[in-house]
Amino acid sequence: MRELVLAVDLGATKILTGIVSIDGAILGRSRVPTPGDNPDGALNMIADSARELIRVYEIREQEITGIAVATPGPLAFPEGVVKDSPNLGWGEVEFRKEMSRRFGRPVIVEKDTNMAAIGEHRYGRYSNCQELLYITVSTGVGAGIITSGKLYRGRSGGAGEFGHMVIEAGGARCNCGRRGCMEALASGSSISRHLDEMFKQGSGQGILACTASGVKPGARELGRAARQGDQEARSMIARLAEYLGIGIANMVNVLNPEAVVLGGGVMLGLKDLLLQPVQEYVFRHTFALNREHLALDCTELGDDVVLYGCVAAVLENRC
Repeated sequence: MRELVLAVDLGATKILTGIVSIDGAILGRSRVPTPGDNPDGALNMIADSARELIRVYEIREQEITGIAVATPGPLAFPEGVVKDSPNLGWGEVEFRKEMSRRFGRPVIVEKDTNMAAIGEHRYGRYSNCQELLYITVSTGVGAGIITSGKLYRGRSGGAGEFGHMVIEAGGARCNCGRRGCMEALASGSSISRHLDEMFKQGSGQGILACTASGVKPGARELGRAARQGDQEARSMIARLAEYLGIGIANMVNVLNPEAVVLGGGVMLGLKDLLLQPVQEYVFRHTFALNREHLALDCTELGDDVVLYGCVAAVLENRC
């Protein structure tokens, strides 16, 4: 009998659901929008999407070895309670309890960046890496930390909130309430906010020209304009790379990892524009000891890295 995992990646804007075999083969996936800031609506959507995927791919209940769901943090561990998530707009939600109730069986719940880190560590290019830092740049910004081959969660599950490292004192206000956080300066949501400000001031016309009718400009349109040589877009990309470089260099000097792996929709979508300047900044601004033999690259698992992490979490939970 096949051994399959029902894997779910809950994001601020999308719910990605997959049926994945324990050897890493993705049999099927679905993607639906996250329903606003309504926790019950999101929880129900996860369960409904999963059941529909099982129906479409004719999966038998006994083939599902385990169910794992990733959610944006902060997430209390081991309770599985989402607490004051700035990207979801939720206060306190007993996520694991509610997911298990909806599925009628135990559900593994982990923070999305942690899931990505263990997915990269088990199925990615750096599967043999004992000290790994996974950073996602998407709607928000976050990190998962592997140390001595194990996921590091901190005392209560709050480790890895890379997006809320202040890198510009007094800078743009973040959804968490502070100013100058990485997430307020170098995320998909920050790009959209900055573009809105530009357009209100009458600038950014080259970026607008790269935007289809009825579409809200964001990272994709910024990248398109930058590739066409628009100077405002190129300046924004350069500043984005610098912000990311500052934060990553800080983390490299604190943690001394073997590898830093980057992912998330913004990073992967702008890889050709961002990766090299980020690499250059980090290697210029870290101690020689810490950058010696350091690998800094994008994940090869793409948008599915969290789904792979869900499989890894199920397998680890069986041990």
